[in-house]
Amino acid sequence: MYDFRPKLKVRGNFKYLVLYILKDRPLHGYEIIQKIKELVGGGYEPSPGIIYPTLQLLEDMDCITSERIERKNVYHITERGLEFLREHEDEIKSMIDSIKAFREFLSEVGLEPFLLIKKVVSSYNSLSERQREDVRMSFLRLSNDLRRILGDFRGDRDE
Repeated sequence: MYDFRPKLKVRGNFKYLVLYILKDRPLHGYEIIQKIKELVGGGYEPSPGIIYPTLQLLEDMDCITSERIERKNVYHITERGLEFLREHEDEIKSMIDSIKAFREFLSEVGLEPFLLIKKVVSSYNSLSERQREDVRMSFLRLSNDLRRILGDFRGDRDE
């Protein structure tokens, strides 16, 4: 089954998000996961499979250090990490602004649109031709309504 989840522009920029979280205080891996979960919202929780390789990458880049405290690795941002944050301030601000806009959207609209799209996509092959046409027409109406509301929207994927 097709797995549709809303995605933010975090892929490739995840290291910025981790550094952004660590700039305030040292944290261990699980705390970083929880802080990112709180920041992003919408049920998103980064897996250990993305967190720990990112932490290793940041250590390799000398942007963070780790120390063992009570059987946990605690990660500290380094001066190089703070410099890296400053160098990429625009990308980080853009990513954080996107996250905040997404959270606001979710708080007002909820996950229902995403869940409906997931349901439509996963059941599309089993729909009758009439149902498929109804789905197409519904999305066409929705698209037209949203274009009218947004004005000069051209469907750019990078905005």
